[in-house]
Amino acid sequence: MVQIQEKLSEVPVPLDTDYIGVYLTNRCFLSCSYCITNYNEQFINVKKLRELEPAEWIEALNRLQLPPGVPLTFQGGEPFIYKGIWELLDNVRHKIDILTALPPQVTVENLKKLKTLQWNQRGAPYPTIRVSFHKGQNDYKKLVARIKELQEVVRIGLYHIEHPAYPELIEEIRQYAREHGVEFRTKTFLGEYNGKLYSSYRYQDACKGKVMRKHVLCKNTVFPIGPDGEIYRCHSDLYAMRRELSLGNILAPDLRLEHQYRSCSFYGTCIPCDVKVKTNHLQQLGYTSVDILFTE
Repeated sequence: MVQIQEKLSEVPVPLDTDYIGVYLTNRCFLSCSYCITNYNEQFINVKKLRELEPAEWIEALNRLQLPPGVPLTFQGGEPFIYKGIWELLDNVRHKIDILTALPPQVTVENLKKLKTLQWNQRGAPYPTIRVSFHKGQNDYKKLVARIKELQEVVRIGLYHIEHPAYPELIEEIRQYAREHGVEFRTKTFLGEYNGKLYSSYRYQDACKGKVMRKHVLCKNTVFPIGPDGEIYRCHSDLYAMRRELSLGNILAPDLRLEHQYRSCSFYGTCIPCDVKVKTNHLQQLGYTSVDILFTE
């Protein structure tokens, strides 16, 4: 456990940072066989990882000096099953986006009990609470009804993967959400289906599920932070729990955050969200989280 000083020094976050992913927990109330944390069957049971206490998260996150327009993104696992989620929303001083599957405890009543909803109020061109529909795990009609009610107090919308196996279902959800006044968006399907590779990857062999190159230099413009406060170079390191390669702990007194090229011997086991061509936090298309230099 990292010991907290009497007061932690502030930590500037580089201005070119696009995203700070705060993985409050890797536990979830759903059990999807297709969960991204099991990508390429690399998943090590991070559900057993120690989770920071709410007071630790508040101290750690409030020390960050964020670039203009960049929020913290609470996720997991399911962030709303983290024991201190409501305490964090009341006491973390930054704007916060939340990626959630909307467990039952997320209600208008519970949101109205918070001291503030300022964390949810920013000029983003998309819903800042993004609810994922998981095929086979939840009912989109029930989600739409709940989101419609929650729209009274927060910016929230429904999302689903643009999966090529069931386009009719996606259009059905889109139409149903439109009829009920709920914003619905799709996210790009990543990977192969029926022998065809979907999405656009900047590095075509980066997600093969096995090491393709023994050495590359990689610079990332995102900071994934694990449940124990370790800050990882990328999502592959996070999901594989390569703690020995972390950039430090968010509670470390001497923490410094910077984007620089770092040696990597795991190229080929990358996570798609790091190497795909996508939109940045301003919704500008053409962004890729990582820049990789090939040294061999």
